[in-house]
Amino acid sequence: MSANGILYDWESITVTGPQGEIAGISEIKYEDGQAATARYGRGSIPRGYGRGNYEASGSMTLDRDEWEKLKKELVATGGGIYDHEPFTVVASYANDNMPTVTDTLKNCKITKFSGAGGSQGDDNTSPMTCEFIILSPILWNGVPAKRDHKNWN
Repeated sequence: MSANGILYDWESITVTGPQGEIAGISEIKYEDGQAATARYGRGSIPRGYGRGNYEASGSMTLDRDEWEKLKKELVATGGGIYDHEPFTVVASYANDNMPTVTDTLKNCKITKFSGAGGSQGDDNTSPMTCEFIILSPILWNGVPAKRDHKNWN
């Protein structure tokens, strides 16, 4: 690890989507989780726990030209923007002083777009935010959040 050197920063990240490397991206976020609920019987101390569903989601903000590239890929198989096949997003963090970290978001399905528009004085008009669900467990630098029992192709 770097001591008093460059750590991961925005210049260290590379994001790829169905349109290839995404150059016009200004933000990417993703998260996952699984609820656990205490199970009680007699007394006030839990006997164990029950598990909820695993859930993963994310978002990214793209410049309008990059959004147009993504949109073109999403509709390439026919249909509208939301009719697309699930796709993979890969976020890699790397610089000269740190090991490369790669998170893989498999089977992403876009659920919402927002942000079109602009106003006088904007230096970036009409950036688009894409929200998506992630239908397979996130691979956090190669380590799955959950064992995947689905048969996604």
